[in-house]
Amino acid sequence: DATPAGPRSPRKETTSKWQAYNLVNLHYVQPLVERFNDGDYVLVFDMDLMMVPSIVGSRCRSANIGYVFNTPFPSSDIFRMLPSRKELLRSLLNSDMIHFQCFTYARHFLTCCSRLLGLEYHSMRGGLVQVNFNGHRVHIRASHVGMDTSAFLENFQRDPGVVEHKALWKEKIAGRHVVLGYDDLEPMSGITLKLTALTSLARLFPSILGNVVMVLVAVPLRGPDGRLVHQEYAQRVEQMVNQVNSTHPGMVLYYQRRMPFAERTALFASSDVLVNSSIRHGLNLVPFEFVMCGSEKKGGFVVSEFLGCSRVLPGAVRTNPWRDEDMAKAIHKLLLVEEHQKDYWHQLQVAFCTNNTVATWAENILTDMQRIRQTMLDMGEDVSRAGCRVGIAKQTHKEMSKNYLKVEQVYKAYSDSETRLIVVDIDLLLRPILHPEKALEGSSVLVSRNEIIKCLQNIAAHPGNILFLLSSSTPQELRSWFGDMKGLDKIGLAGEDGYCYKWPGSPVGRWDIKMEVEIGWKDVALGLMEQYTQRTNGSYVDDEKTASLTWHWERCNPDFGNLQGKELQNHLKEMLSHFPVRIIKGKTYVRVRHEGVTKGALVEILCLGDDVADTDMFEVISAYHRDAQYRYASTSETVREVKVFPCTVGRQPSVASYCLYCAEEVFELMSGLFLQIKRAARVNSMVELSSVFSRGSSV
Repeated sequence: DATPAGPRSPRKETTSKWQAYNLVNLHYVQPLVERFNDGDYVLVFDMDLMMVPSIVGSRCRSANIGYVFNTPFPSSDIFRMLPSRKELLRSLLNSDMIHFQCFTYARHFLTCCSRLLGLEYHSMRGGLVQVNFNGHRVHIRASHVGMDTSAFLENFQRDPGVVEHKALWKEKIAGRHVVLGYDDLEPMSGITLKLTALTSLARLFPSILGNVVMVLVAVPLRGPDGRLVHQEYAQRVEQMVNQVNSTHPGMVLYYQRRMPFAERTALFASSDVLVNSSIRHGLNLVPFEFVMCGSEKKGGFVVSEFLGCSRVLPGAVRTNPWRDEDMAKAIHKLLLVEEHQKDYWHQLQVAFCTNNTVATWAENILTDMQRIRQTMLDMGEDVSRAGCRVGIAKQTHKEMSKNYLKVEQVYKAYSDSETRLIVVDIDLLLRPILHPEKALEGSSVLVSRNEIIKCLQNIAAHPGNILFLLSSSTPQELRSWFGDMKGLDKIGLAGEDGYCYKWPGSPVGRWDIKMEVEIGWKDVALGLMEQYTQRTNGSYVDDEKTASLTWHWERCNPDFGNLQGKELQNHLKEMLSHFPVRIIKGKTYVRVRHEGVTKGALVEILCLGDDVADTDMFEVISAYHRDAQYRYASTSETVREVKVFPCTVGRQPSVASYCLYCAEEVFELMSGLFLQIKRAARVNSMVELSSVFSRGSSV
């Protein structure tokens, strides 16, 4: 006892902190246990209380426990470094439902369960993921919380201070475009990365100097003692602001304070672009407030791909904040966006914020918890936590087609043939143009509308060519995109996956339909799709087609969307088994279409498609090739081989014989066909010229 106490070992210090953490969780639970009634709902929020589900589950065994993460859940590589990692996971798995703001964090949690506890998980009908832990079924849900839109708008419209601050901001801005940053003053907010991107913006686009100002608001965070935390980071931010302003005077307006409602919303309403460069962030409602304040300027936003809501709001441009030049280019492109595009995306964003409020979010969570508990009771299952079963999650993979299309073979067959049927899924080339938000994200060089139209005109005009364009779009959408394109009447068009079509040579306004369809199945399919839409952020339903109904997930997390798509496909197959329909799962969609409506009625030399919806077309072309290996040429008795090149685009197994990797390669191939046309024209001209000279010499 007389021995002086030395420094505490790291192990003892860790144990002491772990005990303190458990003690805090226990103190939170005690009042709950005293007031608990059988079957009560218990909602627990964030990482501070990760041991609460275990304590509540042991003392209130019938509790319906929901755990909500507003902060990012770490990846398995980070989480497994915690000394008490398994204890934390086992406690969380005492919950009935665990909710994450985005599927990325849900995937981190599921991976930890798989790697550290050997548990398996699978998707459920209705859009949830299920983990079986000790016989207790835990349900995982991923959807971003919304804001109280009605209350926010009411305050925004009625607060007289908003108008006053708008006038003040207008005076400070002095007619310049405003790039806004509004973050907590902490390293994870990535404020220094935002300033680095601003420096790159001035370097790459010097024309913006004097026309653009960044209003940077850093909200200081204070500890229990009232002192500023992250002081070194705050000094670094202020130093970088001074450096930017010394190089470009007045380019940054820096405010290190929390702004009141009127001043903050007035600033949002006066800004053109919101920039978020978070290194890691869970719940952030600033982009939502920015949308609801933007009825005048309809500003866009560049968000870090590490932000929880980066895949929630439509039209958000996602970037890697560590790539300052990419972020600078994204900001510049948003500053140049045309008004009609601003209107389009702003309407979608406002609709999302209005329809996905915090009340709707909470109601959906409680409804799911109630349904799950009722299902367990109806099936006679024990709602307490007991039993054991472990497993390993199965992972799927896609194979790459080995038969890469050699364009030289296509060019040779094209030059040697007299008649050619070229069938192209035009959605391949239109998709980047019709979805401009993807054009801002991607690094590939996109093809303009004029280049595509010129290429199609040249191919269609060449003698012997029959060009047929397939699409999932409606005739109205196709006519709108092609506009007044010359020679469109010479091109065959098929819309809605072959339900309606126009033959080459027919007037542009004359379309035929393949068959009459019954639509009784649509109400059933639409109900299921809307159910999955509510539980899958970024997904939506396309119900504008006559003979099909499509659920899209290209805007949401790809892993979660694919998981939901598989389950929706199986659910639809069971519910619609007695209807004359087919259920197809594509790359980023699940489509229900009427039986007999396919792309598979058009044949010959070259056929290009990019997903499983084109499978029928490839099968018909392959069957044609097998049945007619050779044909007589029209101008001679020579027997010539029929060359067929069914080609899929992308990395997936396919019945197509050939493969290209991306849409850019498709355009290069079609442009190469045009070069073959020019080369043939030059050869013909030389032959005609030689004949003239020969006739002249004979005279």
